[in-house]
Amino acid sequence: MQSNLDTLWFSQASLSAWLTCPLKFKYRYIDGLYWPMAAGSEAGQHIEQGRKFHLLAQYYFGSGNTQAPDDEPLLRQWLQRLAEFLPLTGARQFLPEYELRSVRDGIRLLAKFDLLACDERAITVYDWKTDAKPPAPALAGAVQTRVYLYLLSQAGHFARRPEDLQMVYWNPRFPDQPLAVGYSREKQQADWAWLRELIAQIRSASAFPATSDEMNCRHCEYRPVCHGQSLEEAAPNGLDWEEVNWDEIEEIALQGVNMP
Repeated sequence: MQSNLDTLWFSQASLSAWLTCPLKFKYRYIDGLYWPMAAGSEAGQHIEQGRKFHLLAQYYFGSGNTQAPDDEPLLRQWLQRLAEFLPLTGARQFLPEYELRSVRDGIRLLAKFDLLACDERAITVYDWKTDAKPPAPALAGAVQTRVYLYLLSQAGHFARRPEDLQMVYWNPRFPDQPLAVGYSREKQQADWAWLRELIAQIRSASAFPATSDEMNCRHCEYRPVCHGQSLEEAAPNGLDWEEVNWDEIEEIALQGVNMP
């Protein structure tokens, strides 16, 4: 197990899983067990809708195409709003679904950004949210924000000061309410100290207890394994959408563990 943790690429999804429930982290990132949400459930349908939007956004920034399936009017509307929010004009370079990895002091970090927008002065990370509420201010201190901006600040080939980086959360349901989060040298140092401590805690763990928060268990895919109970179907507005990772299956494959 220790060897697995030493070679694991830590991501915002894996760190969030640890903070939510160490046992969930073990099942998913050490044992390689993954069960996606049932496709027929209402929440599963909303997650699939978000996944499709991510793919359309990737295609738009890669090819300039703004076409969506005729039988998906909501996706067509979202894609049009995205094109209005970020038109493909000016001198910026757009890098959709851009992956970065970094190794520092034996700590492996991995991130896959929905979009990087680069110019001579600054780099912006864009992350798409598709849940039924606008991006909340609490995202400024979220695991995803801290991991993404720190990792980007370590990418030497981009050669930017921390102050030249920012992250923007954007939801096509609320196109006029983006959330922008700036960065600084102080945040960079604090994030590195936090990441070192958190990952050291994970690597030194001798046990992976289940969370004591029943709310986290109710909709968890591992509930039948841990408690012998069926998971309760979550309504879309009952999910913790900040922890939804559209690339999670691909990310787990990158770790070299087996899918059931």
